[in-house]
Amino acid sequence: MKKDNNINFIFKSLNKKKITICLLLEAFLDFIYYFVPFAFTLFLTLPFTVEKALIVIAIFIISKTLRVVGNYLLRKYSDNYLYLYSRVQYQEYYKKLNKLPVEVISKYQTGYFENIIEKISELVRKILQAEYVSIIITFIFLFYTLYHQSTLLFISSFITSAFCVFLSIRILKKANKQVERLYDQEYEYSSLYNDFISNIRTVKLLNDSNYFVNKISKEGVKCYNENKKYVKYYSFEEALRNILIVVPFFLGLIKAAIDLGNGIDTLGIITFYITLQVEMGFVFEELSETIISWYELKAIKNKLLSIFKHLDNRKEIKTFKEIKLSNIIIQYPQSNLEIKADNIIIHENDKISITGQSGQGKTSIINLILGNINSYKGQVLIDNKSLCDVKLDIGTVSQEIELFNMSIKDNLCLDKKIANEEIIKYLKELELDEILLFEDGIHTIVGEKGLKLSTGQKRRINILRSYLMNKDIYILDEPTSNLDKHTEEIVVNFILKYFKNKTLIIATHNEKINEICNQFYKFENHQLKTNNTVEKS
Repeated sequence: MKKDNNINFIFKSLNKKKITICLLLEAFLDFIYYFVPFAFTLFLTLPFTVEKALIVIAIFIISKTLRVVGNYLLRKYSDNYLYLYSRVQYQEYYKKLNKLPVEVISKYQTGYFENIIEKISELVRKILQAEYVSIIITFIFLFYTLYHQSTLLFISSFITSAFCVFLSIRILKKANKQVERLYDQEYEYSSLYNDFISNIRTVKLLNDSNYFVNKISKEGVKCYNENKKYVKYYSFEEALRNILIVVPFFLGLIKAAIDLGNGIDTLGIITFYITLQVEMGFVFEELSETIISWYELKAIKNKLLSIFKHLDNRKEIKTFKEIKLSNIIIQYPQSNLEIKADNIIIHENDKISITGQSGQGKTSIINLILGNINSYKGQVLIDNKSLCDVKLDIGTVSQEIELFNMSIKDNLCLDKKIANEEIIKYLKELELDEILLFEDGIHTIVGEKGLKLSTGQKRRINILRSYLMNKDIYILDEPTSNLDKHTEEIVVNFILKYFKNKTLIIATHNEKINEICNQFYKFENHQLKTNNTVEKS
């Protein structure tokens, strides 16, 4: 496994040109918006003549028109691009997830991975849509006006504002540590919640809704308590910010009022401060929310770094001549269990039988060959190349039957172009004629995890799907388990007919399947040993 700490899919797919256009449109709108109150300082002066009134009205009408047009362009351009970008984010994130070792994936509830990308997408949109130019322009107009009123006023207001920003960042930085604890607790909650949601049919069959509701409620309370601590930080920051932000305007208004009392015309300046102060509150709030978003995104990135610490970047091999396992020991420290395999050699077109009681280690050896186990002692070579550097493109018929919420045909073919007639022929051979009686036939949507189909139907579709993937090597992990005798015979005959020219590694006790094998291994006391006879069922 190659180490890969690069999780820059969050920003690397940004189109710099399009983002620049979005920022320029935003800057244009902000400039127009803040120019109006600033213009009041120039034209709302005594004596207030008709000419000045016409200029003020013209500025208002023109600015309003420009903002309508600018807002239309910004919404049309920016919203479409950010939506497209979020889709790209989802795709890049999925590619990363697809490279995660099974050992890592098994540590997390699958809904958690979905929650992460949704949160990332939300935060990135907030960060990219923040009115950075608005913040800069606001400060420029404010401090320009303060400077022209009084140098001392400018310095004191500047220090107060800088202190306000400094305190906000310090408080929000401390809040960031609480964010990570909150996210950890939210993971526990979402894992439990998504688990119950994805198994809602089982929940209903158990008919004990109070248990599940109480479990969700308890985890929800823990999240609420962690969120309260987080809210305490940023609510204090907001209160402090709102107090300090008034200071520059308060000082400016007092100075303007004093000047007005001394006969200096400051009506425009007073109007400017009153108009700008309302907007300044929103600006600082947006600045605070942007800082929060950055810190939250940082917390998520830290979580992603731990998840994506090692990605599976091994080269995939389609064909092979020899697989060799030597002195293998797979350890499970928590149970003090060791799975051992001294020497296994698999050649192209071999048919390997692995038998043994449940829990002895068949699944562990299968996962090792699949490349799903990274922590082991010994050596696995594929044509003299280490399993650490390469992995085989293996077709798998597993005991776990997972179908997608797509049509029967799409579940079977995936990206393969296969004629309907050919699919129907295979379905009939597997005695799945009843599927053809569905209203939409092979185009019937099977529902989440194939809930419209029986276990026997799903298992046969799973076997057919694996065959249609057309791999050179297959692992068949108890392909006939939990099937009645008649269905088992159908599956066995299909395997014997269509998989006979493939390299097969078979974990099964079915006598008829074992008869096609040329090498036999059996687990005893968690150790894989050569077995010279086909084990009878």
